[in-house]
Amino acid sequence: MSKINKTRFVLWVFVFISSFYFAQTKFYVSLEEAFKEPLKVTNLSISDDEEIAELPRCIEQFVNLETLIIAFNPKLKKLPESIGNLPKLKTLKIIDNESLIKIPNSIVNLKSLESLSLDRSKIENLPDNIGLMTNLKDLYLTENQLRALPNSVSNLTNLEDLYLDNNQFEEIPNSIKNLKKLKRINFNNNKIKNIPTFIYDLPNLWGLFLENNQIENIAPQLNNLKNLRVLALENNKISTFSIDLSNLSSLESIVLDKNPIKDKDLQFSRSKLSSGKIYCNNK
Repeated sequence: MSKINKTRFVLWVFVFISSFYFAQTKFYVSLEEAFKEPLKVTNLSISDDEEIAELPRCIEQFVNLETLIIAFNPKLKKLPESIGNLPKLKTLKIIDNESLIKIPNSIVNLKSLESLSLDRSKIENLPDNIGLMTNLKDLYLTENQLRALPNSVSNLTNLEDLYLDNNQFEEIPNSIKNLKKLKRINFNNNKIKNIPTFIYDLPNLWGLFLENNQIENIAPQLNNLKNLRVLALENNKISTFSIDLSNLSSLESIVLDKNPIKDKDLQFSRSKLSSGKIYCNNK
């Protein structure tokens, strides 16, 4: 199954489960149908439309909307500023819209939003004031053209999941260092060379994903991440790994495959493990 088909399947499952969970409400899958009774619409999917290039400005009529999915619309190039006038919106998934390169600044007005997905488009920049979305818990930005994050990201202090894999980052932005509730950070498939020390001061971090980058060293402060479960570092440039890991009592795995590390260089770290395993297959 291709990546796109897998995403479609996951999205379909999400809609199906949501429809079951929200049994007293309806998951609308047609704009035409939704506009017939806009005040009743709490869940809406605008997906797999081969022709739609722009959403109508009157989308703001859906004042009770809580979940909005905009996906697999190959000609969609523009979202209306009125998308920021959805006061009850909690989940927004804008994914796999291959012609979409910009998100309207008004999106920052979605103060109730908890989960934002902007995966697999061609987005190069986020709104400067994205930090106003202080209720965000999940931010998914997989497979875009991002090189940096706005400084205001530092205000997203409720953020728990941050996915920035498959972008153009050369460094992990300083703007995330104050996000103490972060549990998972994903920077797989970027161009990152160093892990900044502030990463090791994120007290709730349990998943750190940095596969397919250009990282050369891991600092001893890794041992500070007491809640760490998974550290993924496959296919980097790490040549030594000799760190005391005795504080990592929740650890499940450290993956170091496809790095220029010899097995003898892992003996100390393995001897200090209180749980979990270190995997390193260079074949």
